[in-house]
Amino acid sequence: MTPSLRLFGLMLATCAVVACNRQGPQVPKQVDDNQAQQDTTEGVESVTVDPNAAVAGSEVDAAGDITAPSREFESGQTVYISVPSKLGRKQGEKLEVFWFHQGKSQKEDTKPVAGPYTVFEHIPTEPGDYNVEVDANGRPIALVQFTVK
Repeated sequence: MTPSLRLFGLMLATCAVVACNRQGPQVPKQVDDNQAQQDTTEGVESVTVDPNAAVAGSEVDAAGDITAPSREFESGQTVYISVPSKLGRKQGEKLEVFWFHQGKSQKEDTKPVAGPYTVFEHIPTEPGDYNVEVDANGRPIALVQFTVK
């Protein structure tokens, strides 16, 4: 064997040993996102609503009280949500109502408390389940559910 052929063979063997001794690609380390989260009082707070804080119906009287309570309505029928003031609501306090149909916002409305009842109304046209959230001072006070056929 010639010296140049031996040198070439030795270089080829060295390259093969170096290539076999390689460590492979770096595997990403698993991240634990919950570990970095700290408990604070600024998170989501649970809210309890009074089941009588708002009532749904198809008719209201002059004072705003529901005279025909209902949880089922026809498409195109007016749905009234009545919020009684006797539950600690003060005159002039703003109430907000959010109407949802299958998780999507349908309507928002804001009114001041001006009497014994504050009434909100909506005429839903799409059949299905609806949720109405009533807020006072940015905090939920009532949740009403009904169905439109």
